[in-house]
Order: sequence, then C-alpha cells, then structure tokens
Amino acid sequence: MPHAFDPVLALHITTGLAAVAAGLAPILARKGSRLHRLSGRLFVGLMTTLLICAWIMTALRFNAYFAALSATATLTLFSGVRVLGRKRPDLDPADRAKPIDWIVTLAVISVGLWVLLLIVTGRTGGKTVVSAALVYAALTYGGWDLWRFSRPTAWPFFPDLWTYEHLVKMLSAYGAVMSAFSGNFLTVLPAPWSQLWPTVVFQPLALIWVVALARRRRSSRSPA
Repeated sequence: MPHAFDPVLALHITTGLAAVAAGLAPILARKGSRLHRLSGRLFVGLMTTLLICAWIMTALRFNAYFAALSATATLTLFSGVRVLGRKRPDLDPADRAKPIDWIVTLAVISVGLWVLLLIVTGRTGGKTVVSAALVYAALTYGGWDLWRFSRPTAWPFFPDLWTYEHLVKMLSAYGAVMSAFSGNFLTVLPAPWSQLWPTVVFQPLALIWVVALARRRRSSRSPA
C-alpha cells in the first residue's frame, strides 16, 4: 500500500501542526477549568489522529527513530488520559488498571526493547542519540506504569498522585510532538539538538511544576 503513505503523511503533518498550537491552551489554562478540559480534549483528539497516522506510516516504511517517537508519545498520551480514571485505587477497585492499560503499556515496552536492540546493533540510521533518549523515556514510563498497575496502593501512592502523573505525562506528550515539529521545521538548530531540546525543556519544567504544586497544596492544608 505505498500509495497510501502520502495522504496519511499529509494528515499526520496537518494534525501535528494543529496539536503544537492546541497543546498550549491546556498548559496555560487554569487547571480544572472548562477551558482546560475542552482544550485538553481537543489536544488529545489531534494527538490520537496524529499517532494513528504515525503507526500506519511506521508499518508502511519502518524507521527506528519514528517507531520510538510514536511509542513514547502513545504511552504518555494514553496513560496521561487514563490516569484520570484511576484516581483513587485505594477506595474503589474500579479505579485500577484494566486489560487495555496492560496491553498498551506492554506493547509500547516491546517496541522500546526492539528499538533498543536496533540501537545496540547499529541499525538506527543517523538518529541513534535521539532514538536512545526516546527508548529511555518509553521504558521509564512503561516501567512506572507496570509497577502502578501491579501495586496500585503501594509506594509511592498517595491520594493526589494522579494529578502529578497526569501533568508529567501530558507535558511529555506535548514534548514529543514538539520534538517532531522542531526536527522538521527548526532546522537552524544543529542535530540532534533540534529534536532533543523539547526533552531538555519539558522534563525539568514538569519537575519544577510538580514541586511547586506540591508546595502549594501543602501550604493550603497547613493550619493557619
């Protein structure tokens, strides 16, 4: 089906550009507000379409870097949304991982291990560094989720953990689409930094945001 590649690529690029723009709204909007929820759903819809196209193109013309990027973005987006339905596994057994959570996570880890094998054997083309960073992310997020699925109330669980998971994973999903956008359009930056800078920016940003949110919540709960 080589004739199907070009129209799928066109849709992929279109939704990717839209996701880069739309993804800013839920980041900047007040968390829990109507704008945050609506813009978040738009971003998820665009990213879902983008990723379906990405997996079709990966099947038609395999590329290790593209497979690793698609796997990482799929897991962070999927898990970042699904964690909203797993807020309190300590109170409600329905808030625990479902078979679909296990299937998607294990599938992404399998792709990550496959690409890792390609990296070790020198079969990733000219994007070994970026591919390795993406594999690291996919395996890290996947390993975290498998631990949470198997021991949902064990350390480091606490009632507000879902908030931080959602924040970090959705920022990572946005970082993934920014990485693809930058690698293709911000070519003034030298490789591999044209694709790595979103990771360098968004991962520390997520950590800073988590710390600030935790401090704010601790302060609001402290007695006056």
